[in-house]
Amino acid sequence: MDSDLTAEDFDWLRQLRDAADAKRDPPSVPMNIAAKLGAFGLARPNAGAFTITSKGRDALLDQDMRDAEER
Repeated sequence: MDSDLTAEDFDWLRQLRDAADAKRDPPSVPMNIAAKLGAFGLARPNAGAFTITSKGRDALLDQDMRDAEER
């Protein structure tokens, strides 16, 4: 994944994933983060909010595997 993504970006992506998995309304993502996630194809606008994409789920899986290797 691109090194331009920060830990905060991944935290917001996790919140989007968790909301989708729990069938809850997604959180209100700050515009600068929403724009970045959208530009990378990790989240997309949906009815006035952002939702995670399959590419976003894959990116989280990759990030979680990298985090586990560092431990």
